[in-house]
Amino acid sequence: MILKSLVLFCTLIISTGATVMASPAVNKIGDMIVDSKALNLGDMKYGKTRFSKKINGCSFQQDAMVTHAGYQYVGYYNGNRQVCIARRKLPLGIWEVIRFDDYTFKNNDAHNTISIGICPANGTIHMAFDHHVNPLHYRVSETDAATNPEKTKWQVALFSPILSNLEKGKNIKVTYPRFWQTPAGALQFCYRQGGSGNGARMVVDYDPKTNTWLNTRQIDSSKGTYGKSRSRCSYPNGYTYGPKGNLHVTWVWREGAGSANHDLMYVYSEDNGNTWLNNNGEELTGPATVSSPGITVVTIKEVYGLMNTHGQAVDSKGRIHTVIRHCDDESLKAAGSKPGAVRFGPTAAQRYYHYYRKSDGNWETRVLPGVAGDRPKVFIDEADNAYLIFRMASDLVIMGARAATSWKDWDVMHTEKGPFINEMLGDLYRWKKSGILSVMVLESPKSYEPTPLRIIDYELRFK
Repeated sequence: MILKSLVLFCTLIISTGATVMASPAVNKIGDMIVDSKALNLGDMKYGKTRFSKKINGCSFQQDAMVTHAGYQYVGYYNGNRQVCIARRKLPLGIWEVIRFDDYTFKNNDAHNTISIGICPANGTIHMAFDHHVNPLHYRVSETDAATNPEKTKWQVALFSPILSNLEKGKNIKVTYPRFWQTPAGALQFCYRQGGSGNGARMVVDYDPKTNTWLNTRQIDSSKGTYGKSRSRCSYPNGYTYGPKGNLHVTWVWREGAGSANHDLMYVYSEDNGNTWLNNNGEELTGPATVSSPGITVVTIKEVYGLMNTHGQAVDSKGRIHTVIRHCDDESLKAAGSKPGAVRFGPTAAQRYYHYYRKSDGNWETRVLPGVAGDRPKVFIDEADNAYLIFRMASDLVIMGARAATSWKDWDVMHTEKGPFINEMLGDLYRWKKSGILSVMVLESPKSYEPTPLRIIDYELRFK
């Protein structure tokens, strides 16, 4: 149901609708409209595949939402196809929106999302937008814009004009831009160079002291042989720093633009992504490739419809977790299908698999109950309990599992009725700071008209 008021505040005791408190472990504490008219796209075709109509809220955004110094920030496109960044004072401040009128998002390519990042060391806010093998579109704010938000006038003049390079003189073409913070309070930027099935991931460091980007480097490569294929690209589930300061990444490979994905890969870095170690702690020689020893941690064949770009998280003991979607022989048989018959498997055969790395380096598997929905995101609390958010049909679903059971008890904790169109994204930084999970949802349109973009806040816990 489309919200008509600007703010809906929900407390623990609500008499309207059982889905608000499906479990005593879920407390819905806020529901606010960021923009009543956020952009939706028409159908698009890429190769032989048709994509849905979302542009605000896609699984490959890292991040759409960031919290810093008591304020939350969201990047999105509005119904006028303007690039926007909004902020609110937590917990329930009114959203203030900057709408940049010097750039119009003109195409219907759902890959071309907005990602934002905040550098804690100098308070700069960074934005990258509208890329699918396109020249960089990048803006950065003045220093301390996020450090002292109460004293910062929220206006277009706070940000730079659109820039086409990070390192001076090095213009780049970008797909899937990502920002993430380092343990020292700096920022890093990652993007794919090249295309689907023939691309490489690049990482760049931001120096908050000089307000400059430097040290562009390649961290994986399309080179190597897999069957008859001679080229590929990675699809990461995220880049995540753990409690020991190590940078972790899991990913899958895709051999060509029209193929499914294969295998779960894992590496980590002890020096901010300058050198990388495999699952056995051995240093890689050069960027990771399909032939790099010790990085394939789970073998998953293309015929099982492995999807790409899910979520990952690192727990308090430095163990990496990811939940990814694919089929297996049993689920395919039950669905009346066979391996490889459908690119990503028939819907009825898709399952979520929780893979995690134990402290001894071995990997464990948990198959979640029921048929899988959209690509999920993973969050882990201070007690190492795990939570999953995803869209099932048109609803937001939250699942949870306890660390005390070694995550064997995955179950639905809450269902938030839609209809929603987006893949579910959460604010990792607010979650880590306060244990409150903010989820971005975009209401489904009747055709392709703009619809409300909302942030829903939850307290999640196991008793």
